[in-house]
Amino acid sequence: MWFKNIFIYRLPTDSVLTSAALQEKLILKPLLSCSGLDKQSRGWVSCRGDDRLVHVANQQILFALGVEQKLLPATIINRFAKERVADIEAQQGYKVGHKVLKDIKEVVTKELLPRAFALQRATYAWIYLSLFTMNHHS
Repeated sequence: MWFKNIFIYRLPTDSVLTSAALQEKLILKPLLSCSGLDKQSRGWVSCRGDDRLVHVANQQILFALGVEQKLLPATIINRFAKERVADIEAQQGYKVGHKVLKDIKEVVTKELLPRAFALQRATYAWIYLSLFTMNHHS
């Protein structure tokens, strides 16, 4: 695995970081699937496909933040909203206003969101403990 983008941060020297402590913190917020009306969900995932959220090797820690996001393009919302607007205009005999159109789009979004596809991705974080402990003791 190679990083596409990398940001480097320096941890405070008074911090004490262990893989066990990090695992305990991450396990409190695992990635859960989006529920009915949720557009997005975030939580920690395994970076190796097992039940551990933290992978340790050669004084290095690897962990990952998972994001699940519902895909509901604006074009789909607009298409369904346009059909509803046409029905309302035919019944009432006049054009609907912007506020009514906005309300219709919100209703359509709430109806379509539970059926939307969900895309999952992960963002990885890497901590090099050797540098951290060298800076911690100096």
